[in-house]
Amino acid sequence: MKVSFSWFALAAAVAIGLASPASAHQEVAGNLKIEHPWIRVAAVGASSTYAGVIEIKNDGDEPETLIGATVDGAGTGVLYQIIEKDGHFSSKVVLHGLLIPPHGSIKLSTTTYQFKFTKITKSLGKDSTVNGTLVFEKMHSVPVHFLVEPSDTGPKGDATPQQGAVHGDHAK
Repeated sequence: MKVSFSWFALAAAVAIGLASPASAHQEVAGNLKIEHPWIRVAAVGASSTYAGVIEIKNDGDEPETLIGATVDGAGTGVLYQIIEKDGHFSSKVVLHGLLIPPHGSIKLSTTTYQFKFTKITKSLGKDSTVNGTLVFEKMHSVPVHFLVEPSDTGPKGDATPQQGAVHGDHAK
């Protein structure tokens, strides 16, 4: 009986962990699978915050381009490429979006690409969710739920925007 109880306790703990707001989640829109959209914790009046998506998979036969994002209480996000050189981080605006090839994927992480949102008008508290959209060239606005996560999920170091741009076809 002790073994059965242990398995039951383990299964319950896993179920509770999967149901928590901080667990990974996936949203589907057409042929796109959007893995774990998140935004960094921010207080009302903060000058900016960052957001990302772990991965976007395109199961379709046509390419799609990620061009923007919005978040309730944070407005429109600008897509940046995060650049690391000699342990220092900077960023560049991605002007024409990120191409998602047919049957391919893109990853946005704390060290590759992120959206920067300015003028925070709504508190973004840890372990909550906030409504937003990802904007694509063909599908247009796709509603998503961003999980609000701690600051350590944001870009490493001080990613200071640089002049210049990264274009969709060259962003990978």
